Amino acid sequence: MDFGQPGLVTLSGPDHLEFFGGLTTNQVRHVSTTRTLYSALLTPQGRYLYDFTMAKTATAPDRLLLVTESDDVSALIRQITFYRLRAPVQINNDQTRCHLLGLIGPAAGLAIGRLFPGLAWADAALGATFTPEPDLHLWRDPRHAGFGWRLLIPEAQWSSMSTRLTVALPPAGWTAWEACRIHHALPRGGQELIPQETLPLEAGLLEMNGVDFGKGCYVGQETTARTQHRGTIKKRLFQITGLPGAGALGATVQRPDGKEVGSITSHCPQTGAALAMLRLSDVEDAPESLQVQGKPVTVHKPSWAQWSGCPELSSTQPVS
Repeated sequence: MDFGQPGLVTLSGPDHLEFFGGLTTNQVRHVSTTRTLYSALLTPQGRYLYDFTMAKTATAPDRLLLVTESDDVSALIRQITFYRLRAPVQINNDQTRCHLLGLIGPAAGLAIGRLFPGLAWADAALGATFTPEPDLHLWRDPRHAGFGWRLLIPEAQWSSMSTRLTVALPPAGWTAWEACRIHHALPRGGQELIPQETLPLEAGLLEMNGVDFGKGCYVGQETTARTQHRGTIKKRLFQITGLPGAGALGATVQRPDGKEVGSITSHCPQTGAALAMLRLSDVEDAPESLQVQGKPVTVHKPSWAQWSGCPELSSTQPVS
């Protein structure tokens, strides 16, 4: 899966780790050339703003890379700069320097083994990071075992590497990617994660390994910790199956009495599967009677969910 040129922000300078550690939900100091982490920036009230993968490369281990949505780069830089004040930290937009490929599906690991013989990919933990060839940066997605691998490729090597990958692994388009993402109930910024609105724990950032409750303070930390320890989360990310083929994105999920429970945030017409942020109490009261556009649907909590109540979606459901 070709993600094109990703959003890529680099932080450097003598105090960049200490500075950024005070902003983000995960422990920046745990990032290394062999370990990549997922994290987010929040508002002071603990609401989602941006999410990204934090990485370091063997060619520039003194820089922190933030890999994010391509449309978010300018706004993310402005947000970080707002907090910089006089800290000796350099913030750069490196979006045009690299391409990002996603390797997903059951054959992804075998393809990596063929491309880079001798690489210990089979036992790699989430977030494990490799430099299989000079200037290539490969990591296992730190969020979930089903989300595959990412390969960051310099612009100069893009043509040759994409050709090699096409031979090793069949190329997939955006539809296949969305089907995989929805199947694993992995949230996406701007859809399940709404800026200024979503609490990160509602959308599974804890289960996605994006929050470290053992680190020091960061922006939005008080609300996030209180939400976790008091168990006061009112909405959760759910999977829905049985939707009609088209027109469901943004549709409301309702009880039989017409009360709105939430809305569809992502939808794959080819499989009829979707994601939705729903009020937990309403789902627990009537999980079998919820409707979308007047038709009954099946609602499940994701297989990765650590909270109790409501059935899980079967792990054997096929991904089209």
